[in-house]
Amino acid sequence: MTNAPNDRQLTASLQRALGYPYPAHSDDFLFEDGQARPLTVDHPLDGLTPVIAVGSNRAPVQLARKFSGMRASVPVTRLRARDVDVVHTAHIAGYGSIPATLAESPGTTVELWITWLTEAALARMDETEAVGVNYDRVTVSLAWTDPGPRAPARALMYAGRRGLLRLDGSLVALESIPAQARRFPVMSQEQVLRRLHSEHGTDRFEDWIGGLIGSAGQTARNALVDALAIMADRSPCPGIVEVPTPAGIDIAQSSPS
Repeated sequence: MTNAPNDRQLTASLQRALGYPYPAHSDDFLFEDGQARPLTVDHPLDGLTPVIAVGSNRAPVQLARKFSGMRASVPVTRLRARDVDVVHTAHIAGYGSIPATLAESPGTTVELWITWLTEAALARMDETEAVGVNYDRVTVSLAWTDPGPRAPARALMYAGRRGLLRLDGSLVALESIPAQARRFPVMSQEQVLRRLHSEHGTDRFEDWIGGLIGSAGQTARNALVDALAIMADRSPCPGIVEVPTPAGIDIAQSSPS
C-alpha cells in the first residue's frame, strides 16, 4: 500500500507544481555544476545543438533537476520570436504542473530561450521530456527579432503531443513568460490549476494536486488528460521544418535578417 504524502511533502510538491515555469535568469548564462554562471559574449557554440526552451527548461532550477548526477555545461541564451506565443498544453506533468508549448499568434512577440546541448545532454533532455509520449521533438524555424550568431536559423523544440489547452474556447498564454501584443487570455499556473480543479476535482485543492503527482498519480493524470483532450486545440506547432536537420549539422547557423 502506498503511503499518503505527509504535510511537508505535499507542501514541497505543491510549491513545485504551482511554481512552473520557475524563475528565469536575468541574462544569458552558462549552466554548469548545477549553477547559473555568467556567459561570455565569445563563448563557443560550435558543435552544440540549439534547443528552444519554451517553458521550464529556461530556468536554472529546472536544469539542475534535469541534469542531476550528470556533468553538463549548457549555454542558455535569450531571444524574442515574432508571431508565436507560449501557451499551456492539454496535459499534466508528473510533478503536477500544466506545461507549456508554442502556438501561432500573429502580431505577438514572445521571449524564448535556447539551450545549446551536447549529444549527451540532448539525450538526457529527451528522456526528461518523455519524447513520444507527451512531446515530439521537432525542428522549427522561427522569426527572431534580433538575428545573429545566437539566433539559429533552425532549432529543435519539444512540441506537445496532447494538443493545446482551451478554456472558454480560447488558448491560454503563460502569465510568467514576457510577451507583447498577446492575442490569448493570460493565466498563471495556479489560476489554471484552480480552474481545472473547479471543473474536475473533488478533494480539497491541495489534496487534488497531491493525488496527481508521481507514479501514484498516474491513473488520475490519465483521466484528467483524457478530459482535457475533448476540448484541446490540435493546431500544429508553428514553424515546423519538414526535413529534420541532424543534431550538430547546419542547425546552429545564424538566421537571416
